[in-house]
Amino acid sequence: MKTGRRKWYTRWIAVCVAIVLGVGICEGLTVCAAYENTHTNTGNQRIDIVEVAKTQIGYHEGSLEGTTSGSNNYTKYNVWNGKISGYGSNGYGYAWCHAFVSWCANQAGIGTDIVPKTAGTSTGRSFFVNQGTYRQSAANGGSYVPQAGDIIYYGSGSSPSHVGIVSDCDGSTVYTIEGNYSNKVGTRAINLSNSYIIGYGVPNYKELNPNPPTNLSITSNDGKYKVGDTVTFTFSYSNATEVYIPIDVNGERKYFIDVSGKSSYTCSFDTPGVYGYFLYAKNSAGEASTVQDYKQFRVDNSAPVNLTASTDKNSYAVGEQVTFSFSYDNAVRVAIPIDYNGKRMDFIDVTGKNTYTCSFDKAGTYGYFLYAENACGESTAEYKQFTIQDSAPSNLSIFTDKSYYMIGETVTFSFTSENATRLAIPLDYNGKRADFIDVTGKDAYTCTFNKAGTYGYFLYAENACGESSTVLDYKEIRVYDTLPGDLNSDNKITSDDLFLLQSYLTNNITLTESQGKAADLNEDGLVNGFDLALLRQKLA
Repeated sequence: MKTGRRKWYTRWIAVCVAIVLGVGICEGLTVCAAYENTHTNTGNQRIDIVEVAKTQIGYHEGSLEGTTSGSNNYTKYNVWNGKISGYGSNGYGYAWCHAFVSWCANQAGIGTDIVPKTAGTSTGRSFFVNQGTYRQSAANGGSYVPQAGDIIYYGSGSSPSHVGIVSDCDGSTVYTIEGNYSNKVGTRAINLSNSYIIGYGVPNYKELNPNPPTNLSITSNDGKYKVGDTVTFTFSYSNATEVYIPIDVNGERKYFIDVSGKSSYTCSFDTPGVYGYFLYAKNSAGEASTVQDYKQFRVDNSAPVNLTASTDKNSYAVGEQVTFSFSYDNAVRVAIPIDYNGKRMDFIDVTGKNTYTCSFDKAGTYGYFLYAENACGESTAEYKQFTIQDSAPSNLSIFTDKSYYMIGETVTFSFTSENATRLAIPLDYNGKRADFIDVTGKDAYTCTFNKAGTYGYFLYAENACGESSTVLDYKEIRVYDTLPGDLNSDNKITSDDLFLLQSYLTNNITLTESQGKAADLNEDGLVNGFDLALLRQKLA
């Protein structure tokens, strides 16, 4: 036993070294979840609990993945065991050595009537004492030599303070795997006579079934059906006297079909929903099932419904992550068709998901929608688009149809841009910002102004790569309440207006206040020959 343990220990050390060095056994392998239980139960519960515990060696408290160093007692074992009031803000901050033992037992398929589910070492020890399966340590006067799979308790007298799982014993030294050993799952070798050991729980493990049913498998002929369609189950097994197909409908057990002596079974279902099934077999010695390979199919009475799809933004830079969010009901297959500049480029299967994240390496316009199907038909969501840019907006220009207007007169801004996802006209009035007009998706904007004065404007554009503007080509228009030069208020400038101004300047007439304002073409507060020259220029 000791030689075998040393070989295993040596191999484990070699694996750890290889991992640290980043060479050898990890090269080319797919990365999987940290400290996943990779052991397949054999039915020998003594072996299974130890093998499960071995898969956890190195797990460190501080995160559910066990890869974050910490000392807060936060582990997946406590989360599995449940919250306990008063232990940290989340209720999981309690010592986890027994929760680890209980978790390993559960993973090994061992019931709580054999190894209790508890976080308390005193509770765990009392369980075995009450069952009559507790054995005193050598330090407490006992003579029991522990076996692999026993539960070892440490402490003082009859007061346990720590617990672990026995992995081996050579008659003088006991080897263990323990949770919360220096804040992690670790191994220990300790002399049987050490006073720190107070005793052992010796679980009533079930004996390995000497001849259970084996080679169980089951499939259905399709993964999707309409109400009333024929469903054919095909299955196989060895050494079974009774065989059943348990069937769940929408998570609730509805059928337990006896198929003993058969290799297939045909039926139909009239209730739409999700159907789950597996194969169960038994004989006089025991039972077996494919419940770990639990399978599902759908029965539908209508095509998929309630399809929605969206992206987190409508503009991205090349290489930036794009997250699609979507929802649907009643679908067995779901996909996102994606177009690039009007042509189909991908058909992404997202069955079973509600988000999908990717990135794109080409600038352009991307279109997408959600596609879903079941046995009754197909459905799609609204077609939408987003853009991918590799540069900020370019080729911006903006202008108005003329340079001056009357109050209430229509002003038309015309503009162009390329590669912009947001477009706006910042508008100033007499030197101060008065508005920020969103004109995204337009090439013209029409409005009127109800105050006379000077209005300044430029074009602003942005996308995921940056911003651009025509601020260096800042432009202005004038809005008047009286048309300069229109002395007779007929909304046009003619020789009649020139005659009036000449008559005023030769002192033949006087001007009203409004006529004087219209006559001051250079807006210097005076009506003189300069204004007459400007008026003649306008008429020319």
